[in-house]
Amino acid sequence: MQSERRTKIVSLCLVVLTVATFSIMGVVLVAPAGAASPSEAVHLFALSNILQPLKKGGQGGGGHGGGGGSTPTAPATSPPYSPSQIRAAYGYSQTYNGAGETIAIIDAYGSPSIQNDLNYFDAAYGLPSITISIVKLGGHISRNAGWALETSLDVEWAHVMAPAANIVLIETSSASSSMLITTAIGYAVNTTHANVISMSWGMAESQMTSAQIASYDTTLQYAAQHGSILVAASGDSGANDGTSAPTVNFPAASPYVVGVGGTTLNIAVSGGVTTYTRTAWNSSGGGVSAYFNEPAYQSGSGIQLTGRGVPDVSYDANPNTGVWIYDTTTYEGLSGWIGVGGTSAGAPQWSAIFADGNQYQQGAALSGVAVLNALYSAYSSSSYTSAFHDITSGYNGYYSAGPGYDEVTGIGSPDVANLLPLL
Repeated sequence: MQSERRTKIVSLCLVVLTVATFSIMGVVLVAPAGAASPSEAVHLFALSNILQPLKKGGQGGGGHGGGGGSTPTAPATSPPYSPSQIRAAYGYSQTYNGAGETIAIIDAYGSPSIQNDLNYFDAAYGLPSITISIVKLGGHISRNAGWALETSLDVEWAHVMAPAANIVLIETSSASSSMLITTAIGYAVNTTHANVISMSWGMAESQMTSAQIASYDTTLQYAAQHGSILVAASGDSGANDGTSAPTVNFPAASPYVVGVGGTTLNIAVSGGVTTYTRTAWNSSGGGVSAYFNEPAYQSGSGIQLTGRGVPDVSYDANPNTGVWIYDTTTYEGLSGWIGVGGTSAGAPQWSAIFADGNQYQQGAALSGVAVLNALYSAYSSSSYTSAFHDITSGYNGYYSAGPGYDEVTGIGSPDVANLLPLL
């Protein structure tokens, strides 16, 4: 096991806000025997790197809701935020809800309770119910409570922002990079024909060889060229991405992928007026790739970097201003309503926004680099300030947020209603 702990890693981009303070930092999760080679051992680096208790009166793990025929009841504590609060914060309109689009969500191991948990979540928040498609790749799927938590976040919040979209959950039998990228993405493109692919995991670019990056990026390029929009979290360990020096997270660093960074979203209500304050989250992954050159969509927008800048966009990620999920696959004694954050909260929601955008375009679907071109075209246009919230303050340990593009929050977070016409 020790030899495996020193090998290349794939990491979840998820942090948990719970009623108990606990940490599994440094825990290494290795694929089941025979499922992956030792060179593809897996490390859960961000479940959790920031842990805070809920406010007094909050309902955390084991709070309201445990199934058993009980009436679905949503937590009253805020934050973590509810679907209606997040929708309002990002200007979401249900006019475009992802109808006719397919979102593929890729998670190792998945969750044995995901459909029941989604049903309860939807009923508690008054969301339309859906039956997701679940695909299992690689043989026997072992139970893994950490990835089950991630799965609940990905599925439930993609559904929040695209409630009419089809969701295909692709569960893999290991969390190896080859299984998650080569096998699962290939399936999402060739078999499910997904319009959007959501990835809430990654690995530090500096911990990969050039050959590994090139090999996996070939799969991402293939997906982008065959009609899929790829979305990935930028990481939850700041500019160093869990290493000793600044680096970026892959696959968010790929020029074929929309990388999603993190913000802190504070919502205040006074006198019936709601005010939103948005700053960079101090644990948002981001920086400049040492492998990929700066793509034309960035350099052509007046952004001057020495390589591919990460992230492209951002979304609420701070666990102190995170979101509620419902998960009954018990993790460290937690079950039921759990408050979570991390850049993996943003990846599935941006994926859903792109599904909404494809629906808005009425068949003129964007894919691959085309969506990145559209994002940066919006950034360069007079519509930028209406389509995006520019994040101008905050720090991730090396880079600072500021006006325009920055390596913490990209070009900013969306105002969905104004962004969709620009995609």
